[in-house]
Amino acid sequence: MINKSICINAVLFDFDGTLTKPGALNFSLLKNTIGCPSHLPVLEFIDSLPTSLGKEETTSLLERFETEAAKNSEPNDGAEYLIRYLRSKALGMGIITRNRLSSIKRALQNFKNITISCFDIIISRNTPVKPKPSGDGIRLAAQKLNLDVKEILMVGDYIFDIQAGKSAGCLTAFLDYGTASRDVKIDSDFTIFHLEGIKKIADLGLPLGESKPATPLK
Repeated sequence: MINKSICINAVLFDFDGTLTKPGALNFSLLKNTIGCPSHLPVLEFIDSLPTSLGKEETTSLLERFETEAAKNSEPNDGAEYLIRYLRSKALGMGIITRNRLSSIKRALQNFKNITISCFDIIISRNTPVKPKPSGDGIRLAAQKLNLDVKEILMVGDYIFDIQAGKSAGCLTAFLDYGTASRDVKIDSDFTIFHLEGIKKIADLGLPLGESKPATPLK
């Protein structure tokens, strides 16, 4: 929750389930296939495996799932319009994801009106920083964009996105599909139910706007 003036000069998006429609990657099936306990994140599970061979084999399976999901992914409702709108306002644009860069590139081929060139920076699993929920990727993006991290808005549909933003010290917006566990507190600055809400938030920060308490934007 914030109630002070904000200035947004860049927007970072999670990719899968945020810029794309959720559900392309079946995490339950993936976890069953690689033997990952349901309560553990996949990347952290792979890192915990005791042998290099086990990590390589499991990573290979993960990448097969990611490749297939990228092929089948679809742009989220309003995603392309939003990216074009934010670009028209000269805002920095980025993607920060736990996925591979090759999967992001493949998924973007399914977009009709935007390309990878619309983004100033992409922080992926190939980037040598800790993945979300670490804030390191956001801090790196701020450095590359020559911005104070406080000038960045992080947008995502999962708690790791919000935790990463909070860790880095930037503004956060949670895309709520109504599927998050009630036991998990999503402490975002903003809550939206569709991507159009990001346009309203960005407008608050162009160039300066008085923000509202972190109530849902409908």
